[in-house]
Amino acid sequence: MNKKGNIENHSKIKLDIYKKYLEAYLSIMINVPNYDNISIVEPFAGKGKSDNGENGSAVIAKNVIESIINNNSKNIRLILNDIKYCEDLKKNLQPYKEDIISCSNKDANEFIIDVLSQSDNNKTHRLFFIDPWGYTQLKEETYQKIFSAERLDFLIFIPLSHIYRFLGNGRRFKSLKPIANFLSDVGINEENAEKCSDVEKFLEEIKKVFREKASTEFVYHKILKTKNSQHCLLFSTRHILGAEKFLEVLDKIDRQQYLFLPEEPIFIKHIYHQKKTLTNCELYKCGILDSLLPKKVGSILKKLESNNKITVVPKASTRRQGVFYIRNKDKKIEITFK
Repeated sequence: MNKKGNIENHSKIKLDIYKKYLEAYLSIMINVPNYDNISIVEPFAGKGKSDNGENGSAVIAKNVIESIINNNSKNIRLILNDIKYCEDLKKNLQPYKEDIISCSNKDANEFIIDVLSQSDNNKTHRLFFIDPWGYTQLKEETYQKIFSAERLDFLIFIPLSHIYRFLGNGRRFKSLKPIANFLSDVGINEENAEKCSDVEKFLEEIKKVFREKASTEFVYHKILKTKNSQHCLLFSTRHILGAEKFLEVLDKIDRQQYLFLPEEPIFIKHIYHQKKTLTNCELYKCGILDSLLPKKVGSILKKLESNNKITVVPKASTRRQGVFYIRNKDKKIEITFK
């Protein structure tokens, strides 16, 4: 929010991404038999509404959950916390349904540790949403708990260019120490970060550390620009389907703009680093790792086939002309790159 308590444009895009991903996430999770419980967790939920009455993340999440909850038997919970605005939050969530929503006013670190320490017999999956006002308030132990937690996806929104701009100054200026602490707390080596020649390379360093800490290949981002700065929404999941759904959301938000979307030669280069012949299932994963949805991978392969740069061999049944079965779970074809 700006100084007037209103939601700025880049934050509106962030909230739209959150809403669309939450819809996709819940539509998947309610059909997964492994989980009885689904928890949407916001450690810094704020008031739930801006001062001019626009819905914030907590109200958006409540509305999405209520649109889904009547049509399934899963236990979906919205677990909210704000140490300062808890009472305002409850008012803005009216009608407040205690069987769906809980609000607390704890220190965010205590709140997160409490949520993650609850025993559930491996039957709960969680989605964490961490907004920028709180990213420096979380301790190293808390970040490590989030990274190491099983059955957890998370979205974190950070003022990317602000952090990059003050790299190295945290040791000299007391007011900038929280930024230096943030880098240390999430496991980013400040000396390595300072070697990054621009903000894009710094972002890749953050993503590399997130992959290592969260033990996942699937970490993605969306840059949201204002007049003088760049904010970044980072997303982490351990499941390829969650990664695909997040990429679909980005595609809906802006069909023309993936930051760092690989050109075709780069995608092919990544494939050659693995092996020369891949199945349709392997190419699906290659595409998701390169932020390419199955439809785009299919378009690339169709062009390569027409230029006689690949050979396609059916594994069992005959193959339909021009079809590459990228999302199919069964190994339908093998593709050899010449």
